[in-house]
Amino acid sequence: MKLNFSKFVAAVLVLASMAAAPTAFIKPTDVPWETLLSGPPASGSDEEKAEIATILQWQDKRTASDIARCKAEERANPFIFSDVLGDKFADKSLPVTAEMLKQVQTDCKSFTDLAKAKWARKRPPFADDRIHPCVTIEENGSYPSAHAVRGVVWTRILAEIFPDKKAQLLARGLLMGEDRVISGIHFPSDVAAGQKLGNAIADKLLADPGFLKTLDAAKDECSMAGVGK
Repeated sequence: MKLNFSKFVAAVLVLASMAAAPTAFIKPTDVPWETLLSGPPASGSDEEKAEIATILQWQDKRTASDIARCKAEERANPFIFSDVLGDKFADKSLPVTAEMLKQVQTDCKSFTDLAKAKWARKRPPFADDRIHPCVTIEENGSYPSAHAVRGVVWTRILAEIFPDKKAQLLARGLLMGEDRVISGIHFPSDVAAGQKLGNAIADKLLADPGFLKTLDAAKDECSMAGVGK
């Protein structure tokens, strides 16, 4: 593949500016998350009991491959989407893309930390001792699911870079959230709220000129690396 030198230089300059002064692309004040999310079902409510029943059903039927996938997603690394984009989608060979997605993760966490603290919902295993997660039990708030937020935001961004893979990416991003129910660490409403918040964050990012400049550099980098080809 012929190297486009001007695009290479542009990508390097973007990476240098990000490394020198990392700043948030988006802040919690940029999206009305408190009114966007309706809050979780009340503890002990019929709705929560139905959610617990769903989690127990998944617990009974999850397969070895389900468990392996859920465990692989625990650390929420955006390069897990190499299962859609191929082995060339790797952080070490895509520094601009990696730094962009890392900063987006940090930005998303600023939302979910506030939301989890506001609603302080107990995780499923603390609500019902019949639930035995196949992943590490976390003690912070359950609502909304941070994995569901990141799964949507990351794949919305990646779909801009790889439009021909859009359907597969978006489906994989949704699965990343749904796996938190399958693994027994989140309620379905946590995941639904996370995906709703993720779409609102992605909408805001993809309308921001500053973010789009970095996204363009990531597109060029991935193209030069032959990702998705």
